Amino acid sequence: MVKRKPLSAATVATLKRKAKASKRFTYGTLAKVYRRGQGAFLSSGSRRVPMAAWAMGRVNSFLRGSRKHDLDLRKRRKKK
Repeated sequence: MVKRKPLSAATVATLKRKAKASKRFTYGTLAKVYRRGQGAFLSSGSRRVPMAAWAMGRVNSFLRGSRKHDLDLRKRRKKK
């Protein structure tokens, strides 16, 4: 198993603030989305954008309801 570097204190604080404001997603879910954004940057990201900005952009897109990435992390509502 690969040992990951911990997220910076500023990133953790930002993700916790966004989780509290969303009232729908937890910090843990947003941290997973952030990590996936880092991975996406490393696999094919633009070299004109910093990795942190790429990953946070993915988090913001996830919070806005984008159906392009991380669909497995969204809780699907059951139809009645």
